[in-house]
Amino acid sequence: MIRVAIVEDEEAYARDLTVFLRQYELKRGVELTVDTFSSGVDFISDYNARYDVVFMDIKLPHMNGMQCAVRLRRLDEDVALIFVTSMNQYALKGYEVGAMGYMIKPISYFPLSVLMDKVQKKLARETTRDIVLSRGDSVRRVSLRDLRFVEVLDHYLIYHTEEGTFREIGRMKTAEEELGGHGFFRCSNSHLINLRYVQAIDENEVTVGTERVPISRRRKKELLEAINNYFKNGGGQ
Repeated sequence: MIRVAIVEDEEAYARDLTVFLRQYELKRGVELTVDTFSSGVDFISDYNARYDVVFMDIKLPHMNGMQCAVRLRRLDEDVALIFVTSMNQYALKGYEVGAMGYMIKPISYFPLSVLMDKVQKKLARETTRDIVLSRGDSVRRVSLRDLRFVEVLDHYLIYHTEEGTFREIGRMKTAEEELGGHGFFRCSNSHLINLRYVQAIDENEVTVGTERVPISRRRKKELLEAINNYFKNGGGQ
């Protein structure tokens, strides 16, 4: 699954982008989720690193696309960023914030498909591991990119993923040994978190995606160091 965000204040262009993305989805046989935001403020104010690619209009109200992109890169160095603009002179500035490319309005399907192919190649390079999890009688292969955190409950490990929760018999020590080298950190005896999804750290809790997870007092300093090193090294790229 490829998770897409469109940041565009003009409804007609947002609609065109969505139509072309659905066309790409059918032609390439991939699954897309598409969220649309009408301003950079709405997009960035409650941002969490769940998207694989962001289509960003440069001319936006209140906060222009370039300002939004600068803030985005502070929060997420990994997401693919594509500018959509009617102003050629601003498009090249996109590379200052690590943009993958840009499209000039009015947009068409072909340049979008070329850029989305680049996004797919980028994701293929980054997806180094999957984990096989079961839910009832079904078995699913889940990318580690989509695994938010693991918690232990009695003799079970609960895997919290983008697709929901999975429950497996197991030990936290085993999960830590398996995932520790892939951007995961054990912040308490009962919780192993994906640093990619960390949004905030309070005195006794860390926000992982939209959920709050307890932090062991003796591991808080190590967690802060792990987060700093993670994003210093490109957010797991």
